[in-house]
Amino acid sequence: MRLTMRFPRSFAGVLAVLLLNAPLLAGCAAAGGHQPAAGRVTGRLLMEGGALGPGGRQPGKRPIPGTVTFTAAGRQPVSVQVPKAGTFTVLLPPGRYRVFGRSPRIIQVSNGAKRELPCSQPLRVTVTAHHSTTIAVTCIVP
Repeated sequence: MRLTMRFPRSFAGVLAVLLLNAPLLAGCAAAGGHQPAAGRVTGRLLMEGGALGPGGRQPGKRPIPGTVTFTAAGRQPVSVQVPKAGTFTVLLPPGRYRVFGRSPRIIQVSNGAKRELPCSQPLRVTVTAHHSTTIAVTCIVP
C-alpha cells in the first residue's frame, strides 16, 4: 500500500518538472537539427516626404499600410502585411536579412499602368533566436 501511495506523488513531481522546463526542452530539440528557435522583428512602415504641407513645410514621418519583405540567402522570402497603423511583427529563423517595404500609397505610373515598387532604402537586420529587434522601414518620397 505504501508503494502505491508514493507512485502518484512521484509521477506528479516528474510531470511538474517536465512542464516547467518545456521551453528549455523545446530549445534543446531545436539545437538537435530540428527547426531553430525564432527571433522576433517588430517595426513600423513609414513614409517621409511628399507634398508640402501648411507653411511650405515638408511632412514628417507617418505610418502607411503596405508589405514588408525579408530575404536571406538560401531561404524563401517572408512577407508581412502591414495595416494602415504601420506596425508589424514577424517571427523569423536566426540569420541576416535584407528588408524592403512597399505601399499602395507609393506607386509608379508608366504608360497609364500603375504598379507598386519597393520604396524603402535597403535595410539589413540580424535576427537572433529568442530575441526581439525593432526596425523602422522608411519610404522616402519627393
